[in-house]
Amino acid sequence: MTQRQYPCVAYLERYNEKKIRNLQKELSILTGSKSCLLEWRPHITVGKALELNKLQLQKLKKELTDFASSQPSFDIELKDYGFMIHKIVAKLFNCEPYVIYLNVVANHRLVAFVKKLDAIMKKYDFNFDIIPYNPHLTLAFKDLDQDGYNKARRYLKNKTFSDIFKISSFSLATDKKGDGEFKEVIKFKLKKSNYKIVA
Repeated sequence: MTQRQYPCVAYLERYNEKKIRNLQKELSILTGSKSCLLEWRPHITVGKALELNKLQLQKLKKELTDFASSQPSFDIELKDYGFMIHKIVAKLFNCEPYVIYLNVVANHRLVAFVKKLDAIMKKYDFNFDIIPYNPHLTLAFKDLDQDGYNKARRYLKNKTFSDIFKISSFSLATDKKGDGEFKEVIKFKLKKSNYKIVA
């Protein structure tokens, strides 16, 4: 039975996307990198990139639906810019290794959520693991070359960023058409919560 890749991500709420999209567009103009704009909605990776057939997907869907129903929504803080050269990901996805991102403050609710989610997902085949967990929101990658990476580092050197976003769901995404664009296929809503981060 044919398998397909399903990364597990938490998308930002639609009304929060504009601020991040504007940052991605700004960096795209500066660096020439367009992958973030063309292939993904702004998101934070919260689980492994699983390799699933249809039967496995249905089984996992039930497990994650039950899991989500017991998990409260929570806030995350995005704090300043980060840069990395990720050679393992570059080899895995046959792309440039340079990445520009926003740091995600790993508060205890996010870490606990990811740990519980991983306990479910590690039972399935995967081609990319996120443990140990380094939460971030990618602004430019994949087609970001060294020249663009260096330009962005100089441009962002003295700039700061700080904002708080609500995580009220998580999703499985996949590249249905095989064109590199990953889209949400199943969304799992978390319980409502009054928990807030005070900046």
